[in-house]
Amino acid sequence: MRSIWNGALSFGLVHIPVRLFSATEDRDVHFRQLHRADHTPIQYRRHCPACGQDVGPEDIVRGYEYLPGQFVVLEDEDLEQLPLPTQKTMEILDFVRVEEVDPIYFERSYFIAPAEGGARPFALLRAAMERTGRAGLCRVALRAKERLGLVRLYQGRALVLETLHYPDEIRQPEGLEELERLPAPSERELVIAEQLVQSLAVPFQPERYRDRYREALQELIERKVAGQELVAPARAEETVPMDLLAALEESVRRVEAQRALAGRTG
Repeated sequence: MRSIWNGALSFGLVHIPVRLFSATEDRDVHFRQLHRADHTPIQYRRHCPACGQDVGPEDIVRGYEYLPGQFVVLEDEDLEQLPLPTQKTMEILDFVRVEEVDPIYFERSYFIAPAEGGARPFALLRAAMERTGRAGLCRVALRAKERLGLVRLYQGRALVLETLHYPDEIRQPEGLEELERLPAPSERELVIAEQLVQSLAVPFQPERYRDRYREALQELIERKVAGQELVAPARAEETVPMDLLAALEESVRRVEAQRALAGRTG
């Protein structure tokens, strides 16, 4: 893997040379936009309407519009000179329990690996975090932004940096008026709903789940390439609408029947 950031991870007076690596990858199927008439890929041009010329990447600068039509220009050198100690150092500010951090704050994951000279303090930090069950809240300048981060233990052997949203970036649900008008469930409905939840409860095993949309899309593309006729899936049988309680009871019955069948054939 190719590192995307080189610097140091520090806690207290301990300074650990580290590198960051993306922990996730984009597996989506990506499309090009084509002209319907001749299937030519559409081009998006960087064009300056004032001088009527196409502009190359080397001639583009960042501009912040502080008033309509008036900009402050920022060069790469300006950003590099920002007085931020986090440009090259992830400083752990506090240690917290991971379960105290709501998942809504999580943004993106990066593996942390020790760089030259960092193996021993890296191993020490990992062991201390494992023994205490704590994760480190830190700040780090990454991708032209100072971010809040959570350094946590992953699978008992790796350290992962989770970049976090700041609190003022999290929207609050008060604006969802529908939440204020929810009807109270009946006790019978609630009992059956709890029974359904319990019947579907399993340990989290992410390998059980696949991206079915991506798989179907890839199969569609392969059939198109092979020139085969496309077959439309059979329509699902229309069902008579049930009331909520009947739907819950029928759901529980089906789940229990499926579990019983799986037990006999397993």
